[in-house]
Amino acid sequence: MNNGRSYAFAKKMRLNSKKEIDSLFTGGHSFTNGPFRVFYRIVKREDDHSSACSLVISVPKKHLKSAVKRNLVKRRVREAFRLNYPQLLGPVLENKGIRLLFLCLYLPYEVYPYRKLEAKMQTLLERFAQIPEKGIDLSPDPVG
Repeated sequence: MNNGRSYAFAKKMRLNSKKEIDSLFTGGHSFTNGPFRVFYRIVKREDDHSSACSLVISVPKKHLKSAVKRNLVKRRVREAFRLNYPQLLGPVLENKGIRLLFLCLYLPYEVYPYRKLEAKMQTLLERFAQIPEKGIDLSPDPVG
């Protein structure tokens, strides 16, 4: 199963810079795909030690009151991303030399089963893989 790909969700794949997260809302793009509202920004990749993709998963307290359920959803979404990223999106971003920053906001008011979240994450990653081919304006990195 591990044909040269890393399936780990490394710490550098977590988007935790407040400046970068704010840039998703001010200068980024957004769309809705299944149970997710996605805010994203594509920037040029300037150094090799940063990840080609950085992710934030957010589950509003307004939608799911229980912290246990919010954490369950975040774990399921993170796992679906971790298993599908190396095949669907990782090679595209590495070849193009770009960095994808995105925030995944969970919209439903109930907890979806893992299989449904995985299918939606696959379609989301496939959509992201097509974006660089369409030719998008690469703005400078917000943290620069």
